[in-house]
Amino acid sequence: MTPRRMTLFAVALTVVLSAVLSAQGRPNLSGTWKFVASNPANYPGSNGWGVPSPTVVITQSPTEFTIESGQFGATPMKVLYKLDGSDTIWEGPSSSQSGSTAIVKWRTKASWDGNRLVLYTWNTALNQMRDILSLSDGRLTIVRATEQPGPSTNASLTYTR
Repeated sequence: MTPRRMTLFAVALTVVLSAVLSAQGRPNLSGTWKFVASNPANYPGSNGWGVPSPTVVITQSPTEFTIESGQFGATPMKVLYKLDGSDTIWEGPSSSQSGSTAIVKWRTKASWDGNRLVLYTWNTALNQMRDILSLSDGRLTIVRATEQPGPSTNASLTYTR
């Protein structure tokens, strides 16, 4: 093997091993999680948006992440995130502070930041939420930031299986 081929082979091997090792460090967050606590305590969400759900059901595959909970408004929803960084767009229900409901467009996006999963959720009712999920000592922590017309909020939510 020529020195040039050996160099190309070494570079290719390094890229492949880096991708494999990076993927191995990512936790599988699948399961049914029960709400334990929030910081600040008794975090109310932001006018019904981003409210901590008492139960969160997560399904994770190598390509998709699904979360089913009530954090997206009054009605529990099942929300899909693609783990390749692409957007998912669909239509679904949303409700206002006054209780009126409408069908709005939803958009989700996910990306890995080391062993933390960052989820972005938007809808055309001007609601935005960023959740950063991490797993430590059997606890799921969600660092949540919400924005909407009205108050924006930040909190850390803790769940256990």
